[in-house]
Amino acid sequence: MQVETPRLLLRPGRSEDAPDLAAAIGDRNVAGQLSNVPWPYSLADAENFIAGMKGDGLPRFLIFQRDEMREHLVGGCGVTRSEDALKIGYWVAKSAWKQGIATEAVAALLEQLRCLGHKLVYAEHKTDNMASRRVLEKQGFEVCGDGLSDLKSQPDLVLMVKHL
Repeated sequence: MQVETPRLLLRPGRSEDAPDLAAAIGDRNVAGQLSNVPWPYSLADAENFIAGMKGDGLPRFLIFQRDEMREHLVGGCGVTRSEDALKIGYWVAKSAWKQGIATEAVAALLEQLRCLGHKLVYAEHKTDNMASRRVLEKQGFEVCGDGLSDLKSQPDLVLMVKHL
């Protein structure tokens, strides 16, 4: 399964994407905002991540920005199941920050979940990551609580929820 937006292609990762994925998440500014990423992030980590994207039927994509000549890896987004709820997650390479990539990708991901019949989804963001909070607010997420996680660098998270 893949999803296209006016500027983006969301598709599952392929083995040839691993070097670009390792480079993008290997940026400490990106990895520091993610809750479940080894550091330093290696090519083997990227290969394992891509191999694990398949399996449970939930959407998990790498995000590619398209131009006239080719597609550039600029992030990732996907869904995981936590108990009875679906949780979305996303990240964007530093080179693509402040371009609306996350907003566009999350909107497309939520539309996929609606089409699959899901009614409720949640997301978390670090308390100091206001850009991520704005992405979620633009899509109609509302704060439903602050929580603590086992994040290594910054344990404070804000929980947000959206009814689809």
